[in-house]
Amino acid sequence: MRWRAGIPTIVALLAARPAAAESLAEVSARIGAGLAAGGGAGRSTVHAAPVVATVDGAYAVNAEPYVWGFAGLVLETYDRTGVGLEGGLAVPVGRRGRARLGARSVVRPYTLHGALVGASWCWPAAALRGCVDVEADVYVAGTDLPAKTAIAQLVVSVGVSFDVW
Repeated sequence: MRWRAGIPTIVALLAARPAAAESLAEVSARIGAGLAAGGGAGRSTVHAAPVVATVDGAYAVNAEPYVWGFAGLVLETYDRTGVGLEGGLAVPVGRRGRARLGARSVVRPYTLHGALVGASWCWPAAALRGCVDVEADVYVAGTDLPAKTAIAQLVVSVGVSFDVW
């Protein structure tokens, strides 16, 4: 009769799904728009942020807990056009989300340097995932900023992500 005590454990083990392994490397592409605010000397403005397109690669730099390092190319267009780079760290939030923290620099034809913080939520669909992304950027240095000013942007993006490895 002792064997009956182990039945719930055996049933639980057979019914449990294996944990989905996180990818070690992935590529993502996003495009988005939003609002930008900036100012200095007692004046501020709010207007449409540039359309921002990014292509990033991410690689797991730690497996327990998962932490990804990411780096990529940034293109801005609409009211200002520029090309730059971004990089930082990302961590999982729940089953479908990720939070990011990093730096971004626009390097051509002008310069802007600052920080970014963002969150993504993706819908798994085979190898390709559709994602929605919210990101806040703050540029604090560069040739495109007047003295003693900063630019903050809030951008909502849509994109895709897929596992490479």
